[in-house]
Amino acid sequence: MTDLFTIPRPVRHEPKPDLPRTPRLVLSRSQVVDQILTINRSATAEYLEQFGERELNTYLDHLLNTQEPRGRSARWDRPGDAPAIMTRRRAS
Repeated sequence: MTDLFTIPRPVRHEPKPDLPRTPRLVLSRSQVVDQILTINRSATAEYLEQFGERELNTYLDHLLNTQEPRGRSARWDRPGDAPAIMTRRRAS
C-alpha cells in the first residue's frame, strides 16, 4: 500500500526482443492484385497490370503495414533499393 506522500518510481519497460518475421505466403499475381484492390479501392486492375510482381508485392506489404496501429511496435522495413529521401526538380 502506498501513502499520499510517497512518489512512485517510474516503471522501466524492458525492450521487446525482435521477433522473427512470419514466413510470407506465396500468392499468385491475381491474388496479390485482388488484395491490393480490396485495400486500395481507387486502384484498378488495368493500372496494376503495368507493374511487375516484385513491385506489386512490395506495394501490398506497404498497404498491409499501413493497416497496423502506429506506435513503438509499428515497423516497416524500407527496401534497400528505395531511397529514404526523394527530391524533384522542375523541368523548365
